Amino acid sequence: MPDFKDIASGKFANSTKKMQELLVSNIMDLRKQGMAREEILLVLQALDMEDLILNQLGFQADIDALMLVYEKALTGMEMTGTVTNEVLSALLEMDRATFMREAGMMGENIRKQVARGVITGATEKEIAEGILNGAGGVLRSDQAETLANTGLNTFERNVTAEMSNFDPAGATYVYQGVVDDKTRDICLDMVSAGAMTREDIDSQYPGAFGDGGGFNCRHRWARETSSSKKLSNEKGAKSVIQDKQDKGKWRTPQTYQQQVESRG
Repeated sequence: MPDFKDIASGKFANSTKKMQELLVSNIMDLRKQGMAREEILLVLQALDMEDLILNQLGFQADIDALMLVYEKALTGMEMTGTVTNEVLSALLEMDRATFMREAGMMGENIRKQVARGVITGATEKEIAEGILNGAGGVLRSDQAETLANTGLNTFERNVTAEMSNFDPAGATYVYQGVVDDKTRDICLDMVSAGAMTREDIDSQYPGAFGDGGGFNCRHRWARETSSSKKLSNEKGAKSVIQDKQDKGKWRTPQTYQQQVESRG
C-alpha cells in the first residue's frame, strides 16, 4: 500500500507530465495561428523557458507542494536526537535547488526538441509523445517520480545520520521499510540483519546509512527503540531471503556504493 511519500511523488510525476503537455500545446498554437517555421523558431529561441515552466505553468507551486511533504516526513519521524534548524534548512534547500535545476534543464531540453520537431515538420502529437518519452534527455514523468521519492527518503536518512552524530557509542539502528515483491535484495539483507551499530553498518553495508538501497529506495535506518523495531520486518525479510535461497535465486547483494566502485 503506497504511503504519503509514494502518493506525493506520484502527484509530482503527474504534474510534470501535464506541464510538459501544456507547454508543447502552447508553443504549437503558434503554428495554428499561421506563423511560419522561421517565426516560430525565433519566438521559441526568445522564450524564458524557466519562467514559463515555473511561474506561468505553475511548476513552482508543484515544487513548493512537494517541499511541504518533506516537512510532513520530518514530523512523522521518531526524533531520537537533536537536529538544528540550520541543518534542516540546508537539507531542504539543497533538494529544492535540485528540483529547480531539473526544471531549468527540462525547459532547455524541451526547447530543443520542439525546435527539432518544427524544423522536421512533426505534428504536435509526435513532438509531445517524444518529449513525454524522454527524447533529447527531457525528464520523463516516471523519472520525476523517482527523483521526488528518492529525495524524500534520502532526506529522512540524512536526518537520521545527523542525529547519529550525537548518539552514544554502541547505539544501534534498525532498517525500516516495507518487505514486498519490489524490495531490493540489498534492502532485504539489511532489514534481516536486525539491530546494528553505526560502525558495523558502515563496514558491512558501505554507504547505505545515507543511500539506503539506492535510487527510489523506500527504506531508512532508525535508532533502535521499541517503536522503530515494530517498523522493521526482520522476520519477514529473513523468510523472503530463505525462499530465494531455496529456489537458487539469492546472490550476495551489494550496496549502491559498492556497485559504483565495482564499475570503476
